[in-house]
Amino acid sequence: MVNGTMTPKEKKVSVFIPVYENSDSLEELLEDLTNDSYENKEIFVMIDKPNEKSLEVAKKYGSKVNFTLNGQRRGKVDVLNSAVKNCEGEILVFLDSDVRLGDSKEFLGVIEREMEGVDILDVKKRIGRDSFIPRMVNYEYISSNFGNYLYSKLIKRCFGINGAAFAIKREAFGEVGGFSKVVSEDLDIAVKVLLKNKQFKYTDKVGVYTKAPSNWRSWFAQRKRWSIGTGLWLKDHWRNLIKYAAKYPHVAIPSILILFPTLIPIVLSYVFSNFLGYKIIDLILMLLATRFSFLIPFLFSSSLALVLLTSWVNFFISFLLFSVLFYSASRKLKLHFNFLEFLIYYFFYQPLAFFTLIVGIITPFLFSKYKLDWKV
Repeated sequence: MVNGTMTPKEKKVSVFIPVYENSDSLEELLEDLTNDSYENKEIFVMIDKPNEKSLEVAKKYGSKVNFTLNGQRRGKVDVLNSAVKNCEGEILVFLDSDVRLGDSKEFLGVIEREMEGVDILDVKKRIGRDSFIPRMVNYEYISSNFGNYLYSKLIKRCFGINGAAFAIKREAFGEVGGFSKVVSEDLDIAVKVLLKNKQFKYTDKVGVYTKAPSNWRSWFAQRKRWSIGTGLWLKDHWRNLIKYAAKYPHVAIPSILILFPTLIPIVLSYVFSNFLGYKIIDLILMLLATRFSFLIPFLFSSSLALVLLTSWVNFFISFLLFSVLFYSASRKLKLHFNFLEFLIYYFFYQPLAFFTLIVGIITPFLFSKYKLDWKV
């Protein structure tokens, strides 16, 4: 931009924001986007079943933003694909309606520059840490941000993105057929882009703040949708995911572990249980029990104590390793880290989140019918 005049290098950027009924953050988001210094832009907001508040926002920004107001719930995928057909942008930016851009006045300009030579761009996400659950979710965001950072730096390919904020070239969007009518449309489009061998990049030069559920009921409802969506995604793409994980194990394995640190003590428990010394001790205790029956209660308690001790040692070692890893990742990406919070996250929150995810993932494999309050 020179003296307010658009330079030939500036590509047209189209921004898309789907809304269901209303979003408390929508007005602030539109204020930031309309005041963004990048001029060659167009903004589309698609509202399913708008309420009085969202209609007021549409009236206020109607001269600067393209609004589509649907009297019924068409669904996120449907409204996004339809809106893209009516846009002119070379770069498509998708934002959830509950994100905030922070203080950046050059959000779109940074994205346009970061998209040079790239087909799909993931944007750094921060979480608003205003209560206990968001403070825990913050560490999930550290892991997902750092995982995609690794993919970006090492192989320039990626298995999945967080759809709260990302950008994609219109040409690439068209090549993969846009969003598929699935629950996890963000994970799905990332895999489709990957299979087309397109270039991926993660940027921390600009980011968004997003919300986490403030209570456990909302958290479980969200995780049910996410986990079942992930299960359906795996059901559709597991062959290709295994193929690419085998091709890039040096990135796939570390990213899986940082996303699911609960796996480490489980793996260590398996390793130790098959360790020769452990087996010998177990065998000795069993032989003593058969020889001296009066020792059975003592030997049983000793065997149980050995199992418990091994499990706690595994968790403690894993906790120390992941504390260092998460601290380093948070420093690198300028995200928040607190040791006490991470202690609670690792021993309480993450096992709960992991168990919820596993239950949701296996649901589509075991049942053909399940209730999900979500329309694609």
